[in-house]
Amino acid sequence: MRVSSNQYHLTTIRNIQQTTAEYSKLSTQLATNQRIQKPSDDPLGSVMLLTLNGELTKLEQYQANMEAVHFNLGQQESQLNSIVNTLFSVQEIVTTAADGAMGQAELQAFAQELSVLFPAIVDLLNAKDGNGNYYFSGSLTGVKPFEPDAGGVYQYLGDDSVRQVAVSDNSSVPSNILGSDLVPGVTFLNEMQTYLDLISTAPVAGVGTESRDLLGHINDFMASVSGEVTRIGGTLASLDEMALGNADIALFTEQLRDDIKEVDYPEAYVNMNQALASYESSLKVYSSVSKLTLFSYV
Repeated sequence: MRVSSNQYHLTTIRNIQQTTAEYSKLSTQLATNQRIQKPSDDPLGSVMLLTLNGELTKLEQYQANMEAVHFNLGQQESQLNSIVNTLFSVQEIVTTAADGAMGQAELQAFAQELSVLFPAIVDLLNAKDGNGNYYFSGSLTGVKPFEPDAGGVYQYLGDDSVRQVAVSDNSSVPSNILGSDLVPGVTFLNEMQTYLDLISTAPVAGVGTESRDLLGHINDFMASVSGEVTRIGGTLASLDEMALGNADIALFTEQLRDDIKEVDYPEAYVNMNQALASYESSLKVYSSVSKLTLFSYV
């Protein structure tokens, strides 16, 4: 089979161009530590990188969600613990007031203390986050959850919507505590207000019966608040466990991604030297052959 001079030149030049391109590609890979510069370098690897990067982005979002929920629930937990601590003080005063031996002067002193502690509890129930959103009003975060009406009767003005936040592909956690769960029927607040109005008048007959009745409401309220604190603790513990699991998954995914996209330096270096040697050899042969004419054989 005859090979024309023109075909030989074209084939040799194409080979030189291919080895030059291969050398350039390998040089870039070594310089950037990126094995895949464009999808055509490794179509399957490119698809896998997109998948793995998407998975890492999703894990990062879940981690951000968990941190936000952790912070938000932690803030609510602090408010609830403050309520419990204040309730202990209220409970102590009411228990003492239940003693029929208390005179009007003592009752007036108790009333003054309770007139400070009770509004403090209401303020904690109406606590807001740094963005001005109420913690315990459900999804109505712009509405103060506990307010007295025109007749002085407390109402819950929030809703019963629990905000769920995704923390994995298949699970979500609540990010808020409902005021309606803390003070069912707003019973404690109204009973406390009624008691405060009574003790402020320092009745001669004392407030023994009313105090003992209020102690039951205090215990019920404290139990509901403490129960929510316990539930928050369980949620936070679960988040910590999930965060550790997600961190392990993210680490494995990152290692797999790096194995696909990063350069195997020894292999790439050998291949680059081979490409360079092939280029130099082809160039040398082509340079020598291109100088030949028919007169060279006469």
